Amino acid sequence: MFFRLWPMLLVLFTTSIAAIDFNYQGISGESKDNVKVYLEAQTFPDNSSARRIISASSEQTKRALRALGYYQSQINITETGEKSFLVDVELGERLRVNKFEFEFVGAANQDSRYTGAVARSGLAEGQVFTHAAYDNLKSEFNRLASRYGYFDAVYHKAEVKISIVNNTADIYLSYDSGDRYRFGDIIFTNPELPRTMFANLAEFSSQDHYDSQKVGEFNQRLGETDYFQVISVRPDIGNRHDGDIDLLVGLQLKPRDTFEVGGGITTDIGPRIRLKWTRPWVNDNGHSIAFEIEAAEPKQSALFVYRIPIDNPVDDYVDIQAGYIREKTNDTESEKTIVSTTRQWRLDNDWKPSLFLKWQHEEYRQADQYSVSNLVLPGANFARLRTRGGLDPYWGDNLQASVEVGHPYWGSDVEMLRLATLGKWLRSYQSHRILLRADLGGILVDDITDVPASMRFFAGGDQSIRGYDYKTISPKNDDGQLIGGKYLTVGSVEYNYQFAEKWRWATFVDAGTATNDFSEPVSVGVGMGIRWLTLIGPLRLDFAKGLQNESDPWRIHFSLGPDL
Repeated sequence: MFFRLWPMLLVLFTTSIAAIDFNYQGISGESKDNVKVYLEAQTFPDNSSARRIISASSEQTKRALRALGYYQSQINITETGEKSFLVDVELGERLRVNKFEFEFVGAANQDSRYTGAVARSGLAEGQVFTHAAYDNLKSEFNRLASRYGYFDAVYHKAEVKISIVNNTADIYLSYDSGDRYRFGDIIFTNPELPRTMFANLAEFSSQDHYDSQKVGEFNQRLGETDYFQVISVRPDIGNRHDGDIDLLVGLQLKPRDTFEVGGGITTDIGPRIRLKWTRPWVNDNGHSIAFEIEAAEPKQSALFVYRIPIDNPVDDYVDIQAGYIREKTNDTESEKTIVSTTRQWRLDNDWKPSLFLKWQHEEYRQADQYSVSNLVLPGANFARLRTRGGLDPYWGDNLQASVEVGHPYWGSDVEMLRLATLGKWLRSYQSHRILLRADLGGILVDDITDVPASMRFFAGGDQSIRGYDYKTISPKNDDGQLIGGKYLTVGSVEYNYQFAEKWRWATFVDAGTATNDFSEPVSVGVGMGIRWLTLIGPLRLDFAKGLQNESDPWRIHFSLGPDL
């Protein structure tokens, strides 16, 4: 048997594939692109005759043009050289829709998403017909049915009759969507887990209309709890009943202890390493423990967090924290110990308010001042982050505000009120992006020297005013040393242009000051940079120059992470 087959195998493995060169005449734009796709997908053995190539290519060209509604085309393919051919086409008139009989029944008949899909398809009597438009309309109906819960949808009739003589197309569509299903019960396949706490992460209720995007968001929020290594959320389509569809949720807890090692580098603080230990599941109530250490040359910190879920563990909880932070930057040396408790929740409009009570002990030297400070600080935070686009968002905004109050009545060394706000705004259009940033703060206190070093305001650096070193903009004492300011005002405008799939060019202007009385000139930094879009977020490399002094050199700023 082998001796009979080996000549055929020899031919199969030794035959090379011919490279065919096609040139085009009489077509352009969409029609040319479609013909190229069909023709360039062909393969011919190297010994193929010109006649065979012309015959096969004529048929493929005909199919490519008919897909776009050109049924009257005249096609002439001629050989112009070795393995080179000219495709000469006279397109003729496109098909027109002569009749469009569309029967639409079921609950989706009142759903504007379906009626809008028909209008956008361009399929109407007297309009040009293409098979792509017809297939896309059917695909859109199927997508809508899958996403919005029309699980009984069916086509009773779906056909197109082409008349080449009359150059027309008759479309017959009969679509029955059936009823739209509603969410039923959330069924956890692991009965040992507390159902209520995790069901509260779903942003829908029983008897709400089904929407697969909400199912996906539920899956994502379960992941945000950091409890599970396996998560599965899927509709129980096979057992749908009485207009309801249940969700099956499969969860597998992470190991008892998890360990993370990470790090990064920026020009502000240089190389940084992070070690984290987490016990994500301490008891049946979902309490968790985390301990994290970060170390860089100018700053080291250690933080312990014990989290107690209230309604859910993602955004409705109580945190008990204890931490230590040591920083040595420019004219600042600080060692700070913090113990705090925080109650956070989420509002329906995506704002996340939190109330906290913090005790802070700090020993510090700022310029020529050495002091020890003890503060008891009740306060509040308000934050909202909205993004679209994952780690490299194309749209979003990030708004944050905080207030802290110190007073001798409750044990603080100084009477003060500290306010801080941050706003970022990102919008994109095709290859263009605009990123705006504003950072404002103020401390109401009699004398800035009464405020510990870590709470004073400084500007300058990667995330502040580029063109200046990290935290080098602030009021100075008579010896020219930085003392920190009562007020902070920083603004930034950045424009990005995407010139390749993973690359963007950037130009920007940053301006602002940290001050006690606004007598100092505003520091302005300008520059340009490059953005490389990596799997862990954009890597930014900027070249910036401060304009406050002509002698200021150009500075390099390097950072990694999402814009927002």
